[in-house]
Amino acid sequence: MSLLPIGSESPQVRAKQVGLLYSHLPVILLAASVNSVILTLTHWNYASRSILLSWLVCVQLTALLRGVLLLKYRQNPERGSWGRWFSWGTLASGICWGFAGVLLFTPGSVPHQTFLTFVIGGMSAGAVTTLSANVRVVLAYLIPSLVPLTVRLFAEGGQLHVAMGGMVGLFLILMIDISWRWHRSTLTLLALEVSNGQLIAQLKSEIAEREQVEENLKKARDFLEERVGERTAQLQQAIDNVKVLRGLLPICSSCKKIRDDQGYWTQLETFIHQHSEADFTHGLCPACAERLFQGYIEQFS
Repeated sequence: MSLLPIGSESPQVRAKQVGLLYSHLPVILLAASVNSVILTLTHWNYASRSILLSWLVCVQLTALLRGVLLLKYRQNPERGSWGRWFSWGTLASGICWGFAGVLLFTPGSVPHQTFLTFVIGGMSAGAVTTLSANVRVVLAYLIPSLVPLTVRLFAEGGQLHVAMGGMVGLFLILMIDISWRWHRSTLTLLALEVSNGQLIAQLKSEIAEREQVEENLKKARDFLEERVGERTAQLQQAIDNVKVLRGLLPICSSCKKIRDDQGYWTQLETFIHQHSEADFTHGLCPACAERLFQGYIEQFS
């Protein structure tokens, strides 16, 4: 069973881990620079000044290089092995503070030894709070910074120094345990953030697809309404063109002409043609043909 949260090994989570580490780097560099100067000043008259200055230069130079790394990362966070470079920078800083536990240890002054232990312990506690996004990075700082001080205290001998060495060793173990717990919590939060981001992106995509479907449906509906309107207009026009004769028609009893709405008398067939779809072909019924052409009929019979 994996000790890490599900999804914590995804590239998105790792990228957020690196981003979280670099977001804390300005505070880390400020603390390292200021505390190194304070530690150098407090030990100025109790330790070798050449050693103090050499150690201070190493710490400040390391902080400067890590600051340059931070600027490079901010310029292009998507490309490069930023996590690996951050780990190397953290390891270098931890080694510098580990040297402080040995080189700046003043055998004749317990207060300065206590102050040195306090500063290195405080820097280690700060590292746990700022570097727990990646437990390997925390270990790269805690072990090289606290182990030399622990060994130096045990090497000093005496009940007080052995007790201090034991407390520093116990402090190291507790910091590692706390950093592991914070690391798991941080990974869980980052994994949830990535998962929520993916869900939000999926929802946005589905919403966009739905909006597109609704837009297409609206266009289809508008098209159908337009077509129905056109068909309705055509039907209405066809209905308007249908000519139906109804009501009383004034007709001449003699010539059979019909009077229209304007008062004009029109031939029967012309009137019917104008007011209906009917048309006429002219011929003679047998009775009229016999009446009009009786002589011709008898001649050709």
